[in-house]
Amino acid sequence: MNTPANRPDTDQPHPLLADRPRLDRIVANMHLTIQQTLYRCRLDKDEERVVHGGASSRDVLQQSLLELLRVDEASVTTSWEALSQTVARRRAIDTVRSVRKGRRAPDAADDDPDEITVVAFDTTVDEHTSTAASEIAGPEHAFIVNEQLRVLQRVVRDLPDPQHRTIFNELFFAGRTRVDVGAQLGLTPQRVGQIYRQTVRRVWEQAQEDPEFPAETVWKEDT
Repeated sequence: MNTPANRPDTDQPHPLLADRPRLDRIVANMHLTIQQTLYRCRLDKDEERVVHGGASSRDVLQQSLLELLRVDEASVTTSWEALSQTVARRRAIDTVRSVRKGRRAPDAADDDPDEITVVAFDTTVDEHTSTAASEIAGPEHAFIVNEQLRVLQRVVRDLPDPQHRTIFNELFFAGRTRVDVGAQLGLTPQRVGQIYRQTVRRVWEQAQEDPEFPAETVWKEDT
């Protein structure tokens, strides 16, 4: 794919600015990709974290969006959705590399682990589906995964039981163990697992009824 170039001066609005619902969907999707790359987890809607140096996922999102909107439509060889994934994860990886470079001790041995490790998006493994992102066939499918996750987040926020919301969010999105979550909530790991499985089925069923849930299934119910 060509390197994104500055858009030429034109009286025509950017196609994404002319289609705000599509742009809003792309922006939300990019934010998920950036969070996964920076923090190795997806945050709740109102949650934010700052990495060493003061950058946050929203800062990287703003940079990514500006880069995306500078791309000349004639140079786009796939889709805006696929390109947005490429731009977002590249910007996020650059941010993490910058953070890691600043925190590694100059006298550290070559085999010493970094305090922050860059994990390429294409090789990240989903802890709940055991599916590597590289198996999702590139940025187009990565976009679909994020669209599904956005719907799941919305469904989970509407769950009436706060304990069920917490268990789903902590296990599925934050990647914590059932032992840790059980200790936090005063439940056995087995009980946490039971509630999680029940909640997953409920969330999955409700998500599939949402008109914004992509028809192509790349995330499967964890039973």
